[in-house]
Amino acid sequence: MSKSIITNEIRCMPAAQRIVIVGDGAMGTVCAIILASEGYGVSWWSYNPDQAQELIRNRENQRFLPGFPIPPEILITSDDKLLFHNVFLVISAVPCKFLRSVWQRLAPHLPDDLPIVSVTKGIENETLLRPTQIIEEVTGKRPLAALSGPNIAEELAGGCPPLRR
Repeated sequence: MSKSIITNEIRCMPAAQRIVIVGDGAMGTVCAIILASEGYGVSWWSYNPDQAQELIRNRENQRFLPGFPIPPEILITSDDKLLFHNVFLVISAVPCKFLRSVWQRLAPHLPDDLPIVSVTKGIENETLLRPTQIIEEVTGKRPLAALSGPNIAEELAGGCPPLRR
């Protein structure tokens, strides 16, 4: 792990609890941006250290959601071990085809009672399980929810539909 990720972790981790976004695609990006804009402390996890470094350096997800700046207060990391410290909620925004392998990687570091909200669409081709079923199978019984609906990450990031306060 590079020093800048470690520095980023120490500098950004407040004593207050945070929300973790797992997944650095378009939907993970928009979830991180929206939650940070609403005042939540956000930690955002990328499976790939090089992608995490690029997100930290550019403060934009040029690969999956170009044109939308990532606020400086969002912690970006690929460190599995420190990810779930001081966290009260996890948003799982991992594409369905990678969901099982990502949660197998993260499960050893996940507190037993930490709730997960899945924004993943689809089903697992091999098992026909829904995303929350995959997460539960890999991580065990825990509070789980699914947030779904017709949405496109770029439209959400652009404020369409407008967020109500």
